[in-house]
Amino acid sequence: MIGVLIALAAGQSVEWLHWREKAREADTRLLADARTVLNHMLERLDIQSCQDRRLVLIEDRLLASGSMWNGMTPFYTEGPPAGSTYAHPMRTWPRTAWENAVASTAANHLPPDRLADYSKIFDGAQREANDQATEHEDSSQLNLLGSNLTLTPDQKIQFLLIIERERARNRVMAYEAHNSISYFRALGLNVEKERKAAREDSLAYEVCRSNGLI
Repeated sequence: MIGVLIALAAGQSVEWLHWREKAREADTRLLADARTVLNHMLERLDIQSCQDRRLVLIEDRLLASGSMWNGMTPFYTEGPPAGSTYAHPMRTWPRTAWENAVASTAANHLPPDRLADYSKIFDGAQREANDQATEHEDSSQLNLLGSNLTLTPDQKIQFLLIIERERARNRVMAYEAHNSISYFRALGLNVEKERKAAREDSLAYEVCRSNGLI
């Protein structure tokens, strides 16, 4: 009987060590993805006012214009968005580490508070990814305003509606980022240090600075 109990205890110890190691490996990958999400969210926070000012500038020109539209100077002059009248960051919002940790049940072996923070971060990342996809679909239409056009009143209204949707979505994405910061801090990430790294890696931030919009 004692031998059976010892064997059971040994088996439980092996299993505990196995899941502790799986949880440690999952946490390493989750933290790396969380850092990437944080950098993208900090970028959205940093450029929110700039993006809004650019959209307001386009809107004001539309409201003041007649039927003849003179193409606007590009907002971006370098990188993939070069020549764009309006553009925004196109980022990959990673969730693979989270999905794998949940599927393997390694997530269940993380400390409850840490698990909750990761859950909120990656749920937020999914919402940001969804908004970014819609944002791209809408904002690409604004690039038509880089050309000389003849605009009907209905066409101008459609552009104005796109602009207002973009302004609202831009605010929502920044709001999501702002409300997520505490979760990253709880994981031990240095938000100020990551903000500096995000700015150094952000073409959007540089464009906003060079245009005097931040």
